[in-house]
Amino acid sequence: MHTTLRSRKRGFTLIELLVVIAIIAILIALLLPAVQQAREAARRTECKNKLKQLGIAMHNYHDTHSKFPGSPVSCPQPIGGGVVGGNCWEGWSGMAMILPFIEQAPLYNLANFNHYWDTTAAGANNRIVNRTFLPAFACPSDPFSKQYAVDSAPSNYALSAGPASNWNMGNNNPGMFTLNSSVSIRDVTDGTSNTVLASEVQIGRNDGDQTRISYRNSGAGDLTPPAPAPAYKFGASAAHIAVIKAYHTACKAGVASSVIGEDDEANRWWAAGTVFRGPWFNTLMPPNTPVNCDNDASVTDMRLKSASSYHTGGAQAVLVDGSVRFVSENIDTGIWIGVGSKDGGETLGEW
Repeated sequence: MHTTLRSRKRGFTLIELLVVIAIIAILIALLLPAVQQAREAARRTECKNKLKQLGIAMHNYHDTHSKFPGSPVSCPQPIGGGVVGGNCWEGWSGMAMILPFIEQAPLYNLANFNHYWDTTAAGANNRIVNRTFLPAFACPSDPFSKQYAVDSAPSNYALSAGPASNWNMGNNNPGMFTLNSSVSIRDVTDGTSNTVLASEVQIGRNDGDQTRISYRNSGAGDLTPPAPAPAYKFGASAAHIAVIKAYHTACKAGVASSVIGEDDEANRWWAAGTVFRGPWFNTLMPPNTPVNCDNDASVTDMRLKSASSYHTGGAQAVLVDGSVRFVSENIDTGIWIGVGSKDGGETLGEW
């Protein structure tokens, strides 16, 4: 008598299937952060390369004109007419001046620099120029770099005013850029490898989110250094730093009571000479310091506007010598003030 054995196909049990799914989920959880870190590293490198190209463009401008551009540049015809030279805040940014050196000569030639940067005056194409998105000014790490509003074209890169808390210091400016004041290499007596030219700044979304680094407290009041220092010009002394930090503490504490429609618009227009909307920052506080602080509701007169980025731990900056460095958000305030200064004579050491 023969016994016939039937072979049976054995499948996964429910427990085995759940174990496999759990293992796959764990592997994904382990791999995903690594993938995200790799992507951010690539984006950060791209941002660094764009800063490097900005530095090269600035040097090409300097080679052509024997100086870097001012920012804002000139005082154009006021909105609604009038004599050229009336409203300086309506002037163009230094970023607009380097357009021919980043392969944007046609856009530069389209602009009428005798008029407001966003004017609709007859015969002026300035609104077209100002609202043209330029990839050279966009850092892909910033989620808003390509999600900008239809009425603006932003910049993740801003020019350094150094340790100045005003936009129009003129020849008294301690940093590299200010209204109508053009700096030459020979003016950088602190050394080109110890002076910041430009840095990253997060683009504001104008959505009223007071937790963002780019948010502005427009009712923070004035900020001036202890006498006898020139108005709005700070040094790296303990007395000056104490005033700056106390001002920022009060500014940050008072954010919730000063919400206005234009509070959160940092860097929304690359062509604008207005320092809050436009590509301008100062070195009074370290990178990624929240929030920006101002003495009134205008978008011109700033007191604190710090370098910032979406990179973890700080922001990248290009120095006057053209090199790009990552600046920690934990950098000593006095050292950062010294790096912002072009002729302060500070002893920086390693930074």
